[in-house]
Amino acid sequence: MEPVEFLGIVLFQRPYKDRDALLKIFTRSKGKRMFFVKNLQSPNHFLKRACFPMARATYIGQINAHGFSFLNEVKTCYFPKQVQVDIEANAYASYLAHLVDASLEEGEVDEGLFDKLWQALEKIEEGNDSMVIANILEVQLLPKFGVDPHLKSCVFCQKDQGIFDYSVRYDGLICQDHFSRDPKRSHWSARAAHFIRIFSQLDYEAIQSISLNGKTKREIRQAIDSLYQEYVGLSLKSKSFIDKLINFDNPLDDSYSSKV
Repeated sequence: MEPVEFLGIVLFQRPYKDRDALLKIFTRSKGKRMFFVKNLQSPNHFLKRACFPMARATYIGQINAHGFSFLNEVKTCYFPKQVQVDIEANAYASYLAHLVDASLEEGEVDEGLFDKLWQALEKIEEGNDSMVIANILEVQLLPKFGVDPHLKSCVFCQKDQGIFDYSVRYDGLICQDHFSRDPKRSHWSARAAHFIRIFSQLDYEAIQSISLNGKTKREIRQAIDSLYQEYVGLSLKSKSFIDKLINFDNPLDDSYSSKV
């Protein structure tokens, strides 16, 4: 098979044998594939930067339908500098890569999801709040796991303004006028429901800026976690690490300014 040019995002890298490595790359045109790179463990390997986890690049290589694929060269590489110096950025970028990996079958093409992950990693690299960037993609990824809760408006009256809560019974948001329809509603905070409704429809390219305090960010995280626990049941080491990282945050620091 002739080498082809393709856009790719490195989801993870792991050692293989003595000096080689395996890369899981999410390609825009062929879905996720496993690539074998010989001698990548060598310090001066010419592909080293382009093979770093969360690197985004234009590659030239051979993509095979079965077995390993191979990289020949890289044309343009966006190296993840921010995740090298910021432990929180690293944690959330890794989590998004692993979450997207879990949502896709091998070789499944999803250009829309590729573009969202590319843009999310780009936003993190620009120094934007990595938790909020991750929350947006978490919400929009739910349909990839076979879950499509109604998050744009009230499931009963389609109202999209006011106070909302989530109903597992009705698989979506319900407005204050219909709280009585579900006595066991989730009791999300009004601000968490508000932002999750926004996140479900938000395009990364259209994002300007948003400021969230620590309390609101915790409430959003708890609400999204409840959706994943209820519907997806996914257990990722990178998510567990984030949970531990959050527990180390200073509980007295309640001010966050997030540019997204």
